[in-house]
Amino acid sequence: MKNLLLATLLLFLFSCKEENNNAVAATENSANIVTNVESKLSSRYSKGSSLIDAIYYEMIKDDKALNVLDDEIIAIRKNSNELIKQKLLLLDKPTEYFDEVAERINMIKDSLLKKEAKDFINQSEVLFLKKKTDLDLIIINIKQNNAAINDQYQVFKIKKTLPEIEKYEEQNPLKTEELNALIATQKQLLERLKNK
Repeated sequence: MKNLLLATLLLFLFSCKEENNNAVAATENSANIVTNVESKLSSRYSKGSSLIDAIYYEMIKDDKALNVLDDEIIAIRKNSNELIKQKLLLLDKPTEYFDEVAERINMIKDSLLKKEAKDFINQSEVLFLKKKTDLDLIIINIKQNNAAINDQYQVFKIKKTLPEIEKYEEQNPLKTEELNALIATQKQLLERLKNK
């Protein structure tokens, strides 16, 4: 019975110590996000990333909800670009066709036959141009939505990262005493040079 009690007590102590160590590690990691980013900046900037993005991605690397949101934003951008590209490719052949038809009709010398050809093709061309216009409006709407999502995402990143840079500033206060001492030394040296 004593062994069971002792084993339970030791297990409890070790689990409390482990939880405490995990809490300390999480606090240290949170407190050092900007410092962690500093050590990785050269590789991040070489990939075209900004400090805001570097801090943001350092923050979210262990946050599943933010990772899911980030993945959704990337997926919607990719999906919309692919869909737009696919739909625009579908317009290539009819556009080319109606351009060729117009060229050929313009080469017809007989005015009655030319009018008949124009009348014959007119309804199909009007329907196609309407589809094309409708698609253009939808694409404009998708691009506007993507721009709004991107704008909101940038503001979201700024809101998320601002507390981290403020925390960094608090941990690394800008002390000007050394700089003021340097200025005083410079002035003394300048005076000595003027007086010689």
